[in-house]
Amino acid sequence: MAHLNFLWKHEAPAGLEYNLYEDGVKIVEHIAALNFSLDMTGKPEQTYSFYVTSIRLSDNMESVPSGAVSVDFISPAAPTGLTASFAG
Repeated sequence: MAHLNFLWKHEAPAGLEYNLYEDGVKIVEHIAALNFSLDMTGKPEQTYSFYVTSIRLSDNMESVPSGAVSVDFISPAAPTGLTASFAG
């Protein structure tokens, strides 16, 4: 499991909140501030894209998406140098 920190130093003005999307799918909605952590399971060697929209609470009108940010899940390097010998 990966732990992602989203940090955008911006509080929603009165009457607005935000939705967070991952690869075009809404994963968190009605966020008042974009300064939070998200635990997710990522597949190795894959890139994930995230963007936010703002929501006007009075009529639930949603804005166009923000610019996207991408996260690469990279596998750790394979261990090297392992040896074995028979002691008997």
